[in-house]
Amino acid sequence: VRLPASDFLVGEVLPGLIREFHYQHSGLKLEMSISDSLEDISRQEADIAVRLLRPSEAGIVARRTGALRIGIYASAECLERYGEPASIEALRRAPLIGPDRRSADLRRLVDVGLCAADQSFTIATDNHLAQLAALKAGLGFGLCPATVAATHGLVQVLPKHFGFEVDVWIAMHNDLRKIGRIARTFEALGEALTRYLAS
Repeated sequence: VRLPASDFLVGEVLPGLIREFHYQHSGLKLEMSISDSLEDISRQEADIAVRLLRPSEAGIVARRTGALRIGIYASAECLERYGEPASIEALRRAPLIGPDRRSADLRRLVDVGLCAADQSFTIATDNHLAQLAALKAGLGFGLCPATVAATHGLVQVLPKHFGFEVDVWIAMHNDLRKIGRIARTFEALGEALTRYLAS
């Protein structure tokens, strides 16, 4: 079963969610591919996908499994060195971790009110796993889902002033519902994501 998802989901979320299913179906090969493209599902180049945008292509079965709660986080070392910003304005002057050249990510930060389009990031990378690594290393303040932050002992900053949610969708081509191994994986992963996002 081929399962594409974003680098962050493949690296931080999905392996733990599929552990029990994998133990119960050890003969099933799972191909976890890092991809944000929706075309691979509509063309049946992949079997199941986990996406952060609702798929809209014809012939796609999609289910919303919940939402990632995103906030601003920092490591204990970062807070010890720089202190906790008292406001969003103060945060913008602190060392921020954010995108490098991916304009869509910058637009999202502007839209949710974190920064202006000309924000300077102390650590700039378009790879979300690299952003998380910088966050864990104490290099600055950055965005992180609450569930992932809790796993790494990160501390939420300005929780009353900033936060937003990102819907998580699981999708497959309608024609693949008839294939048992794919249908079972779709149901198991959908249920695991729902439990994870509700925690």
